[in-house]
Amino acid sequence: MFTSDAISYIPLFCTAAVSIVIAVLLTIIKVRKTAKVSFISYFALAVLIFACIYTATHPGMMRFALLVLFASILLIPYCVMLAFGKPQEYVKAEDIEEEKEEVKPEIVVEEIQVEKIDLIQKGKAFVAAAADSFSDKDGMQNLLDTINKTCVEVTNANGGAILMVDEFEDLITVKSFTGDFPPPYKLPEDLPHKPLRVSTSFKYAQFPLRDNIFGEIATAGKAELIAVPKMDDRIVENEPEDFLKLGSFIFLPLRMPGKDVVVGVLALSRNPGTDPFGDKEFDWAQTLTEFAESALKTALNFKQYTDKQELTKEADIASGIQISFLPKKLPPLPGINIGTYAEHTSGVCSDVYDVIPARNDRIAFIVMDVAGKGMNSLLVMAMIRAMFRLIVNTTQTAGTILSWANRGICSEPNADHFASIALINYDPTSKKVQLATGGSVPVYRYNASKEAVEKVSVTCEPIGIEKTTSYKDIEFTASQGDIIICYTDGLVEALNAQGQQYSLVSLTNIIKANAKLPGKDIANLVKTDIKKFIGNETLRDDQTLLVIKIQ
Repeated sequence: MFTSDAISYIPLFCTAAVSIVIAVLLTIIKVRKTAKVSFISYFALAVLIFACIYTATHPGMMRFALLVLFASILLIPYCVMLAFGKPQEYVKAEDIEEEKEEVKPEIVVEEIQVEKIDLIQKGKAFVAAAADSFSDKDGMQNLLDTINKTCVEVTNANGGAILMVDEFEDLITVKSFTGDFPPPYKLPEDLPHKPLRVSTSFKYAQFPLRDNIFGEIATAGKAELIAVPKMDDRIVENEPEDFLKLGSFIFLPLRMPGKDVVVGVLALSRNPGTDPFGDKEFDWAQTLTEFAESALKTALNFKQYTDKQELTKEADIASGIQISFLPKKLPPLPGINIGTYAEHTSGVCSDVYDVIPARNDRIAFIVMDVAGKGMNSLLVMAMIRAMFRLIVNTTQTAGTILSWANRGICSEPNADHFASIALINYDPTSKKVQLATGGSVPVYRYNASKEAVEKVSVTCEPIGIEKTTSYKDIEFTASQGDIIICYTDGLVEALNAQGQQYSLVSLTNIIKANAKLPGKDIANLVKTDIKKFIGNETLRDDQTLLVIKIQ
């Protein structure tokens, strides 16, 4: 009977055969480059094959042979997967070294530094300049100068200019100018062709938004590189002087980010005799322009905010003073009952009324609507009110008083606003009414005997328009139960949600329906009716109503 040691050579030879198969598979793997095969694998197989042969010649090592066979069989599935799996390409070490030499990392780093990092740093400087503009009265000018000089420096231009669009005047105006910038537009005929005169003229120049290169760029909103100005009919050359000869130009519109609105134009110039601008400088300038647009948006938005705050503050002050002009408490007046209604819109200063018991035979009533808003309107209002309070104490008629006040306002150089006014003088001893009006403030009378409302004033120019205007006196004697009504246009022109006006008809209907009531009650009813009519709509103009009920 054979012992196990006697037949141990059989598994040893099998193990050697399996090892050879594995070696073949590893060779296929290396050829197909499906995995990285190390020389250690071949060495291990050689050792395994040698061990098998050695063991076969030394009986009694059956256990060792069986373990080696088992380990070899476990390697077969893995090797099969690597041999017939998806090929993967591996780059040789020498190929990597060659690629590194071709890329030249130091050149790439330099290009990134110049074209990216440096431009970003310049853009950050624009943002910093925009932030500084918040607290500096010359901040906007400093920001424009910073943008202009930076673009000139980066593009190696000889000169640069920034022009800003005035949307209200349809003009584009030079706001920043630096370096040598030959004018690409036709110079005025009377301008001497001298460098200082030409540059000074351009520094303060304004152009329409047409018939010149600056206006055309602002209107079209398209950046342009003009390497040969002679080939562009939008550019005018003013030769023969050398300093007027043109080289190359870059023109870029400045937009408000997020809005398709051009607010300005950046213009860069290179003198003739130097290399013209190329695509690289054009790209740099466009990149810087994007940073400049963001910085300008920040500065302009802050300026708009501060301007609005200043206007609001000014309007609040004016509104407070305006309210202080209104009578705090109407004194008891013989023979009449007074009702008033005054509603002021936020930040607006235009309407005011006054009641002046001038003499025993005169009570003066004034209703005034000053054109314009803010402190300037308040100044005109204060001057007119002061004049009336002084002059109504005289024996002059309403028309004469209005004429005197008109000449006074027209003679004042700083009073560039006009005012619509109604002056009503009432004599309680004779019930005589004398009035004069100018502008859009009318006077109506409710005739108790006729139960009708009729207009008693005539149309005339507001005061402050023409110094020689003469205002006409209108007189009548009132009867018991008559009502004198005076109002500003903001009352009858108040709009509801449907865009309909309150109208004179609505006002007169309230008065006729409640003519038996005291003037104060009539004014309150009008107030209630208007508020109901308007609803939640915002007032667009001051509203003032004066109701004088004759007892």
